[in-house]
Amino acid sequence: MVGIRDVAKYAGVSPSTVSRALSGVAFVEPQTKERVLEAVSALNYKPNLAARSLKKGSTKLIGLIIPDVTNPYYPEIVKCMETYASLAGYSMILCDALGSVEKEQYYMETLQHLFVDGILYIASTESIDHIKPYVGTVPMVVVNRTFDLDVPCVNIDNVDATYQVTNYLLKNGHRDIALLINDKDRQYNKERLEGVEKALQEYGLEQREDLIIRNVKDEEDIRERTKKLLSRKDRPSAIFAFNDYMVFAVYKAVYELNMTIPGDVSIAGFDDIPFVKYLNPSLTTIRHSLQDSAESVFEKLEEQMKTAKCAGRSVTYNKGRLVVRDSVKKLGV
Repeated sequence: MVGIRDVAKYAGVSPSTVSRALSGVAFVEPQTKERVLEAVSALNYKPNLAARSLKKGSTKLIGLIIPDVTNPYYPEIVKCMETYASLAGYSMILCDALGSVEKEQYYMETLQHLFVDGILYIASTESIDHIKPYVGTVPMVVVNRTFDLDVPCVNIDNVDATYQVTNYLLKNGHRDIALLINDKDRQYNKERLEGVEKALQEYGLEQREDLIIRNVKDEEDIRERTKKLLSRKDRPSAIFAFNDYMVFAVYKAVYELNMTIPGDVSIAGFDDIPFVKYLNPSLTTIRHSLQDSAESVFEKLEEQMKTAKCAGRSVTYNKGRLVVRDSVKKLGV
């Protein structure tokens, strides 16, 4: 591994001069600094941030790994986490994994090389093998998943959340409820389906398999499959999308069929992302935003960072809250 002495020898200066040149706070002659930077580039030298921060015992850096920054759910989460980090004197490094296990592993490795004090990890997939090597090496909190790892996990009670939504639809007279599921194999979708079935069973009903739209690919796929669903003679009276992101394409499909919401079909969602209250009609959904639990999530990480010890496994489930708006019709009225 290339060290500061190697850089100093290459540049023909002392190690202390290299340190001053890279610190950005001490004066170094421009020509000397240029030689140092050339040496750093030529040798591919990576400053040891851990050694640099030994006096303080901390880099005051936190990594936040998220699945997809283009999903409207996550920017609000980033904002909340950054706020709590800033108040505690930390800077946040945002890592967008784009739903990729390989990118998650890359970011885990990169964050360790940057000697971050902790990692907030919102998983993209159900895989944990690529995370195991980093467990116990850096304070970490897993968010929105429950993994069998020796780290604190903070998750929403998905079963209860979809039970609330389904029960509300049932109370309003809906019996034929279509489900829109982006990925049936995801842990949270399995739990959400369980919540739907629990509510239906209390009414002596079973979920119609032909009303489950699984593994939707993108907005166009959602639009086409929704139009096909609503063109059937035995069309559902309500559609429950397992995340709000899919609802926009559902609304478009409904209007392209010259149908109305909730007059012809009721719509419910899951997440309460910022834009759905501005839809026409505004969306009934379940709120489980990390905004509501961001403080407790950060506290679990900060406790580990203050003691410089990685916590063992614990699981915290937060309840969602049904937000009733205008997209669900009471049948028979």
